[in-house]
Amino acid sequence: MRRIAVLFLLVLAGCSPQLPSVRLGELDPSVPEVRVPDSGEALVVAVAGMLSPRASEPYRRLAGALAEKLGRDVVVLQRRTYSDVLELLREGTAQVGFLCTLAAGKGVSEGYLRAVAAGVPYEYAPYRSVILTRTAMQVQRLEDLANHRFAFVDPLSNTGFAWPQRFFRNRGVDARTFFSQTVFTYSHDRSIRALLDGFVDAAAVDGIVYFGLLKEDPGLGRELRVFWESPEDPPPPLVVRSDLPETQVRGLLAALTSLDNSLLSPLHIARFTPTDSAPYRRVWAQFLEEQHAAP
Repeated sequence: MRRIAVLFLLVLAGCSPQLPSVRLGELDPSVPEVRVPDSGEALVVAVAGMLSPRASEPYRRLAGALAEKLGRDVVVLQRRTYSDVLELLREGTAQVGFLCTLAAGKGVSEGYLRAVAAGVPYEYAPYRSVILTRTAMQVQRLEDLANHRFAFVDPLSNTGFAWPQRFFRNRGVDARTFFSQTVFTYSHDRSIRALLDGFVDAAAVDGIVYFGLLKEDPGLGRELRVFWESPEDPPPPLVVRSDLPETQVRGLLAALTSLDNSLLSPLHIARFTPTDSAPYRRVWAQFLEEQHAAP
């Protein structure tokens, strides 16, 4: 059986003194550090922190299946921020990455990555941004959230930062002054946990993650409600370094598109389909345009 190594270089400190790291850190298992092989024979896969390490276990099982199909060792690396994962790919430490849509857009626009496959979600879990609040708060209008605490995911998160910021700006709201506190949790499931535990009062997360959790635990719908939803966007892709040989890309695509549904359904993905970089480049260009226009 091909070996899968898992390297976690996660910083478990909280995002702010009001979000105790011990409580949020309970989501993270203790995983021993391993070295990336020096032989260069292993395929190194970087996984963005869209999910906390424990919730990311399906990605590691998926990597195990890829190892078997490709007939080579696979090393899985996970970092705390999307920027850190992009750096693994930019510097060549990793050759393949599971990224969020916005981070992928940055990498392909800067020329060192290309998107080759998209994980198509099930209809019950569309890829869009959702802003969640606790049901008991009875939030009806954006103004009801003034002077409350808000959780973003990551500065390079499409659903957990770019879309909610777009929504706020379109309503004439500056999140920096509108909320009493804004934090980054660095994973969607951690944002949901922070909201459930009362550390924040609203959070923007990926619809695939939230609606997937809701399908697994319908009771979640009694505790949380969707305050706002964005339109759908191109789903998070699998990216490769631009210099990865085409034979390896074709082998990777063949392996991905033949994966058993039992490996994909825990991620609420119906299938992987081939894609290209253009949709992700457009997402990044829109984000940059909005950032330049912001006061």
